Amino acid sequence: MRLKTPRAKDVLLLLVVTGFIAASVLMPNLPLVLKPFLKQQQKRWGHFDRRRLKAEIKRLQKTGVVEETVEAGETVFKLSQKGREKVVKYKLEELTLQKGRWDGKWRLVIYDIPKGKKNQADAFRRLLKKLELLQLQKSVYLTPYACRDEIAFLKSLYDVEEHVTLLTISGIEHEASYKKYFGL
Repeated sequence: MRLKTPRAKDVLLLLVVTGFIAASVLMPNLPLVLKPFLKQQQKRWGHFDRRRLKAEIKRLQKTGVVEETVEAGETVFKLSQKGREKVVKYKLEELTLQKGRWDGKWRLVIYDIPKGKKNQADAFRRLLKKLELLQLQKSVYLTPYACRDEIAFLKSLYDVEEHVTLLTISGIEHEASYKKYFGL
């Protein structure tokens, strides 16, 4: 089997996993919850050419994305603040809504973000569109799919919790056209 060359994204996401491993010392139940995920991710380290992996970590260290520390006599690589921001960016790129069977309810995302948070409002709006919510008005979006966790994550990420409301409703005017739009 030919070993792969690691990309920055691979290394950063794998360092997040090692952070989970380190956190398991502080939270003993964490490994039980994450055990299947951790095993899968740990196997990924073995798929990379070790020499190239070390070179990629050193490159990320030079750019300030990864920090090297010594803990208990061992060298440990951790994500810096800049690295954590990159990981969040990668996760945002992968963020989608699960489009399973429709439960007959609609979700309305309504927000009124102050002008002082224009950048957050623009980023929030872009991600709602990326998640394929239908824009009904400038700050009102509709989807038939469950999105509570995704919206909560975005509200927290952009620090707009108090300005965003998620409503779950059983009916809406012009429902037939919305069903057609979403292919229901």
